[in-house]
Amino acid sequence: MKAAVNKARAGDLMNPSGPACVVPGKVTVHVDDLLVQIAHGSRSALAELYDLLAPLLLALLRSRGRSLERAHNALVDAFARIWRRAPSYEPGHSSLDWVIDQTTHADASGVA
Repeated sequence: MKAAVNKARAGDLMNPSGPACVVPGKVTVHVDDLLVQIAHGSRSALAELYDLLAPLLLALLRSRGRSLERAHNALVDAFARIWRRAPSYEPGHSSLDWVIDQTTHADASGVA
């Protein structure tokens, strides 16, 4: 059984045509709700968003060739940027794309 799982995982890694990360629709709706709450000043919503997406965003930053330390710093900058820019988020649009845009912008600029 374990060998079958490892073989399936290896097959997934060798198939670049699939998505890099599958995020269920319920999660993206939840991200949308959290961004609206953050826009209204909810620190607990920011913490929940961090808990939900930090692993994904850290992996994204690391895939861009960042050291672990640089990726962590960029992640902190990204969430500071999300906090400040949440009021400009338009609910109903692709919330995950918006968060990723904020993350990549924070990483590229080196500042929040």
